[in-house]
Amino acid sequence: MKNVNVKIWVIRILVLIGLALSIELAIVYYNANFVKTALYSFCSINDYIDCDGVAKTYYSQFAGIPLAWWGVFLYSFILLLTVVEPINKFIKTPLQAFKAPLKYISVLGLISFCISMILAGISHFTIKKICILCLGTYFLDLLISYVATDFKAGGYADSFKTSIKDFIDGVKNYKVAFSVFMVFAIGFLTYSTVTFKFTPHLKFHRSVKRFIDAKTNPYTITGNQLGTKDGKVKLILITDYVCPMCRVNNMVVHKVVRDYEGIDVIHYNYPLDKTCNKEVMAQIHPGACMLSKIAIAAKQQGKYWETASALYDVKSHKTEELMKMARKLKLDEKKLWYTALSKETEKELLDEIDFCGKQDIDGTPAMIINGEKFVGLKNYETLSKIVEEKGATKRKR
Repeated sequence: MKNVNVKIWVIRILVLIGLALSIELAIVYYNANFVKTALYSFCSINDYIDCDGVAKTYYSQFAGIPLAWWGVFLYSFILLLTVVEPINKFIKTPLQAFKAPLKYISVLGLISFCISMILAGISHFTIKKICILCLGTYFLDLLISYVATDFKAGGYADSFKTSIKDFIDGVKNYKVAFSVFMVFAIGFLTYSTVTFKFTPHLKFHRSVKRFIDAKTNPYTITGNQLGTKDGKVKLILITDYVCPMCRVNNMVVHKVVRDYEGIDVIHYNYPLDKTCNKEVMAQIHPGACMLSKIAIAAKQQGKYWETASALYDVKSHKTEELMKMARKLKLDEKKLWYTALSKETEKELLDEIDFCGKQDIDGTPAMIINGEKFVGLKNYETLSKIVEEKGATKRKR
């Protein structure tokens, strides 16, 4: 009995640490997604160790609820399990169904850890960023499970067996309470998933997900003219080829132009690279200046837009990789490289940067549509509505 009490108190301490970490993660999530003026959190150290970056991704939620909130729920429930026996001595409630709390904690901790390992894999291989606070909760889950498990009495196998048996018995004995809980839980999760009530920023993410997932621009055109020359709607597109959101915005613009008439797209390069852009105070996108010069150089061969779209997909900015792209687009490689390094191209790029600076552009992507400035990525629905209001008309199919 003394050993059990020690385990309970150790678990309570670990759970309180997990609860504190989850609350901090919830704050990080909120600041990263909803507070535009928020400073970087202390656990956003570099491009890889970046809690804010992870919090902004689609994978930071499940069923429309932030994972940090799920963590708060998990640790609160485990904490409840550690006080079930004292409560049951004084009052009869559905908590009577919890006959072996430590075994349930053993199972919950192990399942949580396994799910955490999947999330860790997504974080490392897909997002390419990790959250050190999240990693802390992952190992806490394993530690909680380890402390709660009685390895002398069947270990995890017995914990799972007992948990399943008690769950079935509990459902039989408290059918009404269980039914009410399930109806509420399913209804609430359906509501949160469909409405994005707790993750409104992800509604926008879902609207552009097909563009984000596209390996190449499926709407790209050939030549130097995108849209209708001298069209009623003048859309000035300002981008940086190393900017991920510019890549998405480029696709959205191409699709809108494909679906609407009367849009004349004029592209201005604004690389966030100190090599050529003196407006940039800190180096943000090294290599972006060279990519912009290559796009401008491709214009002389009549292949501006297909080159521009391809540059967003270049994995490396090394010369051989860029020339490989040029060969694929059937560009004259020597001419392209010579033109890209010419003083004329450099002057054209500097003129474009100067134009953007005069428009008070300090980030990408950005658009100026008939004189009105729009900063940031716009999804297809939003941009379609804007160009319609400016005078573009839907193409007849």
